[in-house]
This record gives sequence, C-alpha cells and structure tokens, in this order.
Amino acid sequence: MNVSILVPAHNEAANIETLLESLLTQETREAHIIEIVIVASGCTDNTAELARKAARGRPGMHVVVQERRAGKVAAINEYLHVRDKRADVIVISSADIRVGPDVVEKIVCCMRDRPTVGMVGAHPVPDNDTNSMLGRMVHVLWELHHRVAVETPKMGELVAFRASLVDRVSELSVVDEASVEDIVLSKGYELAYLGDAMVTNHGPERLSEYFEQRRRIARGHYWLSFAFGYDVATMKGRRLLRIATKMLREQDRKGQKAIGAAIAVEVAARAAGFVDARIIGGRHRTWRSLTSTKQLRKKET
Repeated sequence: MNVSILVPAHNEAANIETLLESLLTQETREAHIIEIVIVASGCTDNTAELARKAARGRPGMHVVVQERRAGKVAAINEYLHVRDKRADVIVISSADIRVGPDVVEKIVCCMRDRPTVGMVGAHPVPDNDTNSMLGRMVHVLWELHHRVAVETPKMGELVAFRASLVDRVSELSVVDEASVEDIVLSKGYELAYLGDAMVTNHGPERLSEYFEQRRRIARGHYWLSFAFGYDVATMKGRRLLRIATKMLREQDRKGQKAIGAAIAVEVAARAAGFVDARIIGGRHRTWRSLTSTKQLRKKET
C-alpha cells in the first residue's frame, strides 16, 4: 500500500531532525512510503531549513511553508490539497516525537488485513523522568489512555487513515485526530489501536503547562461533542474511573499519589475546558507552544 506522511510543524527545530530520521529509517515490506510532507506553519526558527536539509536528494520529501500560522487543521487541509493522489494511506505525525522503526509497517498491515478499519492509532509512550511527581503523573496519564484505547480506540500523536475517506477537516476543530475519527466512523469504518506500534513523546515538565495541555484537549473534545455529537473514548467517565481504580491498586505509594494528583488536575482542566468550549467554541485555533513538551530525550544507544 502506498503511504503519504504529513508532519505539521511549528517551531520544532529542536525535534524535527529526530522525527524525520525515524521516519526515513522505517523498516517496511508491505508499506511503500511515497512521500513525506513537512508543513512548516508560521515558524520563527529554522524548522523549515532543517527539514529542507533532510529532504535534499530525496524526491519524495517536500517542505511546504505557511508564512502565517493558522493552526494544525489548516496545515492538514493544505496538505490534503497537494498530497500525492496515489496514496492509499495517510499518516499524520506530530513533529516532536520519535517513531518506532516498524510503526508504519504495522499500521499498513492492520489496514491490509482488516478492510473494515478506516483509521489506526499508534501507542504514545512518554520519556519523562518518573523520579519527579509530574513525570510520574505524565506516565500514569498516558498509561490510562493506553488502557482505554485497548478497549475503545483513541487516537493521538501518530495516526493513519485511508486516503479515500478524508478530503477536508473542519477548520473550527481544535482536536484534529478526534475530528478525523468522527469522519471515519461516519463513513461506516472502524477505528483500531495498535498497542505494539510505539512512538515516544515528552510530556510537560511544569504543572502550569500540564494543566494548560489538559485544558486545551478538554475544550476541543467538548466542542466536538457539542458541535457534532461525537465523544472520544477518554470522555467516558465510568470507563476512566474503572480503569483508574484498577491502576491505583497496582501502583506503589508514589504511583498512587501521582494518580490522585492527575485525577485532581484532570477534573479541574475538564471544568475549565467545558467553559472554554461553551464560550470560545472553535473560534481560536492556534496555541502558545508549551516549551517543556519540546524536550524529547536523545535515543539511548
């Protein structure tokens, strides 16, 4: 299957080379990566220059520059307009992650073997230091999301979908992956989550940024629910409570404190996000960068 990869990027000079190296070294047999498109959106650093350097001598690798930052969905829609029409599968990857060497192959094999699946999500694993309370909170949060996604697929960080299903995403959306989920499901296809398709990300290092990240996500999910009646898997309170309770029993004392703190922050962030969704809705589509999330660690050798 032909694969086209999109990387939306805003001021990702610290991470773009790491990501692109991990995409360029994918181990594939069934997957045929025909292009990688980096959309450098309103960058004030050298993200575009570093991407062009990586693209030099690679005909299927392109850099698109948006002079004005208009949000991730705008970058996705610009890409959808210019992408290679031979693609069977579209992968959208965050610019601040590292992709496991077999992720694209596993995604393609899933779609090949399961024709009713229209969208696939990879498994994000944070590299934050678990010796700090906030680092532990980041880890338990993503572990909670992983366990939810195993039961009911939930997308994030790196997703893929059949190219024929999506030609545009509503630019009012502030949660692009969830909006694509809604589109795919509305066309009669299923979602899948691959727990063994691992990508590495980095969570916030400051509590203020942790709260802000959770508030933004909550706002986007509530807006999607209000506007389209679609609820992502992690918005199901009873499921979250059941899984969190099980995780609580499994943790040591420090882990239990981290889960308690994460729950408290999540409750507050969702309350603030609910108000934001009611007042602001989808009108504001760009965010201040959370700088501490851009500190992806170097891969250990």
